[in-house]
Amino acid sequence: MRTATPRFLLWVCLLPLAACTGAHSTGPRAEPESPPNASTVVLLVRHGEKATDGGNDPALTPAGQKRAEALLQVAGSAGVNAIYATQYRRTRETAQPLADHLGVPVTVREISAGAQAHAADLTRELLTQHRGETILVVEHSNTLPSILEAMAGVRVQPISDNEYDRLFVVVVPPSGPARLIQSRYGEPSAP
Repeated sequence: MRTATPRFLLWVCLLPLAACTGAHSTGPRAEPESPPNASTVVLLVRHGEKATDGGNDPALTPAGQKRAEALLQVAGSAGVNAIYATQYRRTRETAQPLADHLGVPVTVREISAGAQAHAADLTRELLTQHRGETILVVEHSNTLPSILEAMAGVRVQPISDNEYDRLFVVVVPPSGPARLIQSRYGEPSAP
């Protein structure tokens, strides 16, 4: 039996969050419409399943492409108005279906320092440049835990190499502590 939250329950969780950010469009937006006291909502996922060939920069497998489409189904109406991925092909390919659907470019944020420095820099950028917005971040199993700790102050279980279905939602209010929601999306990852 799958322990993941059903997709409709995820929507129940995300819809009020999207309403808090003033996001209501499923298409491209000319400019953010968030009020100055809106929460910042960050959706974070690991890239989809990757090929075993391709060296350090493999493409997605057909299962990974299917997961990218599942991400579109989950986040397509969440009011996402910024999308971040790393310099690696698998993260950009995971984000691209949603980016194409929304007409939002994928901002490539290179990992040049260690995971902790990357997490701190990315968190600072997201919370200053996208305050009150909804953002998708596609990262890696070794960087997501550091980002979640920097953004929400919460340590999460390590993400194993065969785990691709975790979805994290960090809600950062204008004041007070951030909240972390953990869920799953798409097909269950292989055990």
